[in-house]
Amino acid sequence: MFIILSANDNSVKLYSKTNNMLYHQRKTERMQLGRNIKSLRSLKGFPLKYVATELGMSISNLSNIENGITGIEQKTLHKLGQVLGVEPQQIQIFNAEKFFRIAVNA
Repeated sequence: MFIILSANDNSVKLYSKTNNMLYHQRKTERMQLGRNIKSLRSLKGFPLKYVATELGMSISNLSNIENGITGIEQKTLHKLGQVLGVEPQQIQIFNAEKFFRIAVNA
């Protein structure tokens, strides 16, 4: 971690504030991706255990990903796409609210 020191303390505080904002942004993105994964898995009717086994990971690890506690590696996201039968990009941009609104109106 780099600390920027200057004549005034604001640069140190600004640096910390920037890091804090980045942390929260990444956490929000992780949580959204996790919700997308969980929604798609549920729509496909796949139990957590089945998908975790197909990915070669523990149920708790997949659960942590779905709950936004941990992130997912790009190669695992690609394999997950294969398991769910969708492109990895579709997992990232999936919008459950929009999907269900369209499905209800169809």
